[in-house]
Amino acid sequence: MNPTYWTDQPILSTAQDRFDFCDYADVLSHIVMTSATPITIGIFGPWGSGKTSLMRLISNNLSGQRTLGHRSTHILWFNAWQYERDQGAIWRSLLLRVLDSLKTLDLVASDVAQIDEWEVRLYADVEHIERGSLQVDWPKLGKSALRLGLSLVQSPANLIQILTRLDEKDGFTDGLLEAVRREEIEIYRRQLQLLEEFQSGFEHLVHEYIWQYNGLLLIFIDDLDRCLPDRALEVLETIKLFLDVPGCAFFLAADHERIENVVRQRYGTPQEGVGESYLEKLVQLPFYLPPLEEAQMERFVIQAAPELSSEISRIFAQGMPPNPRMVKRMLNIFRLLETLARRRIARGKMLEIDLAQLAKMVVIQGRYRALYQDLLEYPNLIQELELRARGKEEKNDVLIIPGLDAMPPLVERYITLRPLMRVLRIGPPFTNLTPLEISSYLHLTLSTGLEPMNEIDPNQRIWDDLLSSDLTRIRAAVDLIQQRELQTEYSVPLAKLIERDQASTLRQRLSAAWALGYLGDPRNFDEAVTIPAGEFLYGRENLPYYLLSYRISRYPVTNAQYAEFIKTHRDVPIPYVGEVWARLYNWDPVRRTYPEGKANFPVVLVTWEEAQMYCEWRGGRLPTQEEWERAARGTDNRIYPWGDEFKRTCTNTRESGLGSPTPVGIFGCGKSPAGLLDCAGNVWEWTASDYNLQTKVIRGGAWNFSQDSACVFVSERSRPDHRSPAIGFRVAYTIPQPSSQQPVNAWIP
Repeated sequence: MNPTYWTDQPILSTAQDRFDFCDYADVLSHIVMTSATPITIGIFGPWGSGKTSLMRLISNNLSGQRTLGHRSTHILWFNAWQYERDQGAIWRSLLLRVLDSLKTLDLVASDVAQIDEWEVRLYADVEHIERGSLQVDWPKLGKSALRLGLSLVQSPANLIQILTRLDEKDGFTDGLLEAVRREEIEIYRRQLQLLEEFQSGFEHLVHEYIWQYNGLLLIFIDDLDRCLPDRALEVLETIKLFLDVPGCAFFLAADHERIENVVRQRYGTPQEGVGESYLEKLVQLPFYLPPLEEAQMERFVIQAAPELSSEISRIFAQGMPPNPRMVKRMLNIFRLLETLARRRIARGKMLEIDLAQLAKMVVIQGRYRALYQDLLEYPNLIQELELRARGKEEKNDVLIIPGLDAMPPLVERYITLRPLMRVLRIGPPFTNLTPLEISSYLHLTLSTGLEPMNEIDPNQRIWDDLLSSDLTRIRAAVDLIQQRELQTEYSVPLAKLIERDQASTLRQRLSAAWALGYLGDPRNFDEAVTIPAGEFLYGRENLPYYLLSYRISRYPVTNAQYAEFIKTHRDVPIPYVGEVWARLYNWDPVRRTYPEGKANFPVVLVTWEEAQMYCEWRGGRLPTQEEWERAARGTDNRIYPWGDEFKRTCTNTRESGLGSPTPVGIFGCGKSPAGLLDCAGNVWEWTASDYNLQTKVIRGGAWNFSQDSACVFVSERSRPDHRSPAIGFRVAYTIPQPSSQQPVNAWIP
């Protein structure tokens, strides 16, 4: 690779200009040479946007040049930040710099002497007040001065503040206090007199030696936004008060927003428009450096590093911030890391890497610091963002609990970053890499970026992530658990948390269930409860109905349970619908496996016949609608499995706002008197009963239906061949009865 690295030096000539700044420079040069004066032109843009480069190009255009009207220039460059560390006032540095520039002109002796006098007085009087020199007879103060350490007082204001707090017994008199105050007043009087003389004298000098010869004193002020707030305003106000005279023109480079903030801080008001109004009085022509266009970026990358592949050039062109300084910096970082990686790989200390993937990681590190910091903790985040960017994962396949979290999940924080999404569509995907392989890119780029955050206790972090309700964090925690082979140590406590409904929140239970979908859920989903024979009130009309005893599964059938059936029945089609809406629920048609991480979700997209076949394989059958209602309702004539009042926290219906099926059994407060879970909401359930000749009865309501569907006596219907994301089923088992009783299920007259 080309060993040349880019420096942060400004563009000084047309030959060096790869960002088309010369066009801006030509126009602004013409404007300043043909406009009335005084005039101030603001070159506005954030740090690194090229303000200095543009002003250098303008300066080169105008240096030694004359217009058709024979206007010439006398150029002065003032770097405000260079004087930031000066103990004195920066406005004084600007005035002294201007005076020093004027002395290069062919001045008469009296004007040279006047400038010399101003320089001496600027140093003497201003230093006098800044250092706090006082006309105090220190020997007369005696031991009190030593005791108070007054000789170390650095300003008149500080000394006066101390003196006013002293009693007569300390040996100080009112006369001494007045003397100190008078000396302070005298210093300021001399200072103001000097500045008044300077204002009129400067206008005279510019007129006599520049303006009347059709000349222009052109002052470039750079790096103003790097100064402290008070000092930045000193420069602006010095221009307006003392230098803003005919024959003068100013180019002022600054971050517009930063200067506006400085003004608001100075004048103590958050009012919108204050900073803008302030600048409008000082700057007659604002020029905002436009961000680099993608074509400019790509052209620069190709010229700067022609050895890069077109793929990598596109990554940098589309991913880098439109800022010349950042462009150079990120290319330098890429070159450094590419060289470092080659050495480590050759020595067997690092896995092989793909340069396009390295380029993407450099872009993320340089432009999206918050994302990079998150990746250090959750490497799988980049894979999930990539799936979104490439349209391979639905937006609603994320764990969101409305109203429970103000902070959006990690994926949701970054998917709106369009340049990032464009970059993740280019080149080889990260989704094919393991977490360890992704970490190799992160550790490599870490040498030129942020340090990782302080690590908390690893076990505590895993628990925080498992219960975060953020699917990205949950997956990252699961990866760590699986790497350390600690599945049992975490899965059992997670299952207990779900079952302790009163001691945990919905967020915690839902997060825990999602985690168990990856780790393996230890709950017994094959468990069935026995419903004793007897009478109960059935339907909306509460008609008496007698049922024989039977058993019914506590949970709806899960994906993991159905997967065992599919393995042994290759002739049974997998749950699959060739429509966009079904992508979240479809099984893999090649591997015949359920969606990743959804082992403990209710199986959906199954037909009535397939559900019945599963039940028979298990040694059971689908329940009748009467059996289903008895198990869900009990014998006390309730409306919902938990009672007579609807509770949003006890069921997954439309009111829950979850917007999709959830793992089974997480709404413990919604269990029926018999102990059945998910009888209300989550998914409808097939029954053995006919609604009519063409349809079958379904019961229980679903995630995309309202609370009315969750009533235990509500029936709906569906064609037996229908595959729905909102229909599942559970298994019923017949209990053999003594033949002498000849029992039957029947209405009671």
